[in-house]
Amino acid sequence: PTDRPTDRPTDRPTDRSPGIGGGAAGRHPVMAATAAAGAGSPLYASISRPGVDCLVGEWRRPHNDLQDQQVGGGHKAIHDDETAAKIGFGAAPIHGTVHWSQFTPLLLQAFGPAWFETGSISVHFVTPVSHLQPVRAFLARPDPTKQAQQVDIWMEHLDGRVVFNGTASVGLKRGEMQTMAQSKVASIKPVKGNLLFVRHSVGTKTTNLETAKIDFESKVGPLFPFTLNQKLDIITEFHPWFSEAAGASSPWGRAILPPEAFNQIMLGMAGNNEPAIWPKIPEDAWLAEAFAGRTPVGLFGGCEVILHAGPIFVGESYEITRELVGRGETPRAEFKWVRTLLREPKTGRLIAEMTLQEMMLKSSFDGYDALRARSDAVGAAKL
Repeated sequence: PTDRPTDRPTDRPTDRSPGIGGGAAGRHPVMAATAAAGAGSPLYASISRPGVDCLVGEWRRPHNDLQDQQVGGGHKAIHDDETAAKIGFGAAPIHGTVHWSQFTPLLLQAFGPAWFETGSISVHFVTPVSHLQPVRAFLARPDPTKQAQQVDIWMEHLDGRVVFNGTASVGLKRGEMQTMAQSKVASIKPVKGNLLFVRHSVGTKTTNLETAKIDFESKVGPLFPFTLNQKLDIITEFHPWFSEAAGASSPWGRAILPPEAFNQIMLGMAGNNEPAIWPKIPEDAWLAEAFAGRTPVGLFGGCEVILHAGPIFVGESYEITRELVGRGETPRAEFKWVRTLLREPKTGRLIAEMTLQEMMLKSSFDGYDALRARSDAVGAAKL
């Protein structure tokens, strides 16, 4: 939230973002010039990282498909234009992990199908992207002599402003690499006082075993009010392996989830209405009464997925557990880092994990300052 830009492009395109090989060239001058250039052209160079040897995607215009997202708490999601405007955003931002699918061609070019088995993607969001705003993906060129490695990734606006910085890898486990999200968790500063929105201590785990599944025809869930088939109609980078019609052509003989759906299946209530349940804190009864069901407006600050035994398959049921691995605050927001484990039900085998930073905006919650002062006083009294 502290890095939000105040400027917005003057052009607001209204037509659909093309898929692979789509015809964007005639609709935007920069896209037209890029499409006409060869792969080695300066028009394919990064503005934010000049001179870096990298793989470069085409310009894509992702959709904001969460304007109808149901988050409860007495407000709509930040992806709603009116809600975003109230808290100081020029336009409703797209959910950040939608951009991961834009890296599909680059990840396959860099690492091959193995990325969907033992790959990772880890990002820190810097500036938001609004509906159909053009962005482009970059991946630092990998070493062709290495089978297991990590590289930098990033995304840029037309003017070179960075959407996010991050890392991607293949063949590496946690502890064998320092990802973008891991570096952010490691740099958290101690909290002064007692956070209002993040009450549990680091290491706290959920008490229930959630289930999760995404198929083609059912809505993903209340947090993602669309079906996978509907998503594939507007996805920035389509691949046959993701589809119902051609999924059997994948190296695994069945359809797999696209990168952006990793967050969808692990965020919660995918294919059901089972929320994560955290341990109750009896001494917080006063706070629950003060909140009266209200919650702050939230957004992602960063997100990471590590695939341990992928792919994650369409139509497959998985089990989920969660752990709080980090907590802190900025001048504008409180935040928490939650690690989610996705397992195969019959064997307990770890398929994937997600580490997500959820930012909760202080200014979006009426009475925050007074309640925070009381929370700090209660915390001090315990010491």
